[in-house]
Amino acid sequence: QHGVEETAAECKSLGATVEAFVVDCSKREEIYSAAEKVKKEIGDVTILVNNAGVITTADLLSTQDHQIERMFEVNILAHMWTTRAFLPAMMNNNYGHIVTVASAAGHFVISYMVAYCSSKFAAVGFHKALTEELSTLGKDGIKTTCLCPVFINTGFVKNPSTRLGKILEIEEVVEALMEGIVTNQKMVFVPSNQSVALLLERVFPERALNVLKKMTDVKFDAVIGQRSTQ
Repeated sequence: QHGVEETAAECKSLGATVEAFVVDCSKREEIYSAAEKVKKEIGDVTILVNNAGVITTADLLSTQDHQIERMFEVNILAHMWTTRAFLPAMMNNNYGHIVTVASAAGHFVISYMVAYCSSKFAAVGFHKALTEELSTLGKDGIKTTCLCPVFINTGFVKNPSTRLGKILEIEEVVEALMEGIVTNQKMVFVPSNQSVALLLERVFPERALNVLKKMTDVKFDAVIGQRSTQ
């Protein structure tokens, strides 16, 4: 709640009119009722940014069942519920923008993030499939953007480090996303060289990719070897 109010205050200081609602994104009913409230009190939503996310960094067997469920509830199912809530008005007006905040982990896999990577691969797939469907339905006025950053300095992942590349600051990610929305980019990678890495992954032999992974040397705090009973 504190974070929501802080963001609202920051927007107000820039001269915007702001309404803040606290919603548990893992609960479909809460999302739907908040959406109804927004429609009644404020009107149609024209830009939807699905930014909520949760993570547990642990090997798969040390990750608890409820942690896996929560990652999927927030990181992908919530995208479905919010989109289903706000898309009808966008469809009627053939106008709007849906932003999926995914992750580099929606394209590249990393140990001790099995469930998280799976949920983010799902988010990238959701964005791509929704984009395709809107095109098939002829709704060319509804734009979509997917944001895929590497580690950001937010404390979301504990003590991240990498030998190649850098840990991102919030401002540069926001700037890249805003530019992506304004220019209608479908996929925004931060840093942008990830798109080159994706290409390399498709054309380089496995041995070369393993060398590259060792050079990158991604590290962060994770629970390893604590077998979860549930």
